[in-house]
Amino acid sequence: MPQYRSQQSLSLTVLSISLILALVLFGVRAKYSPGVYYALAIAQLSVVCLAAWKLGAGRFRSEERVNFALAGGLLIAPVALLSLLPGVGPPGDQVPAENQLRFLVLLVDAILVAVGMGVLKEALVQHGERVFSTLAFTSITLASPLYILFTGIQYSDYVAQDRGWSWAASVDGSLHELSPLDTLSVTLLFFGGVLTYLATAAFAMSLRQTQWLGRKVAHAFVIASLFAVTCLVIRGLDYPGLAAAFGHWYTIPGFVVGIPAVPWIMPCMLGVLLLRRAGR
Repeated sequence: MPQYRSQQSLSLTVLSISLILALVLFGVRAKYSPGVYYALAIAQLSVVCLAAWKLGAGRFRSEERVNFALAGGLLIAPVALLSLLPGVGPPGDQVPAENQLRFLVLLVDAILVAVGMGVLKEALVQHGERVFSTLAFTSITLASPLYILFTGIQYSDYVAQDRGWSWAASVDGSLHELSPLDTLSVTLLFFGGVLTYLATAAFAMSLRQTQWLGRKVAHAFVIASLFAVTCLVIRGLDYPGLAAAFGHWYTIPGFVVGIPAVPWIMPCMLGVLLLRRAGR
């Protein structure tokens, strides 16, 4: 038993570091050679999958643990898939193909979050908790189509740019900063982020009710989620550029928590905790 606990602690450490590294390498712009790019992507994704399997995804002995382990694996998958985008960084000097891949991965991530939370809801219902799990599932059911529309619009924009098309040409032939569809997608992203944070808070309370999370940990998730929602509301529906966001101190938190992949970080953390508990 002590040896198994030591192995699980090692798997937890490796998985946590690997997921953090995937986020960092995705968020920092770097121009890798093709060989280095593919090596980083394959190595990161392989380590995450192996560590997740060792932590809990491959160690279940009952239907209850199967559901929680599956939910945990699906919830860490969106961050794990960012391993496929090392060096892409925030939108800037990328070629259209890089941004197409970015939003294609984010679109798949939005689907995985919805499926993962759906599986988690079923696991919690089987465990006897229906109130918070239903609220959480309703929130993510509303959030997921908004995220999918946002990523779909952005992906289409970069496909159009790659092919030399323009849907937002002005009278003199130049491009506007945002097309009407882009403006709509930013609004969808706002509500998708708010609903994702609320779903995370509700799932944390549901997991607390079923004793899959401790009281302090669950409350920490709730407080962090509500803080993120507050920051988004203060920022407003518009998603400012980097320079505009950093022009006022009170818009900086809203800018950060509104980055498309950031609302999935806390569900990913829940996923890690679920895998750890399922593996015990």
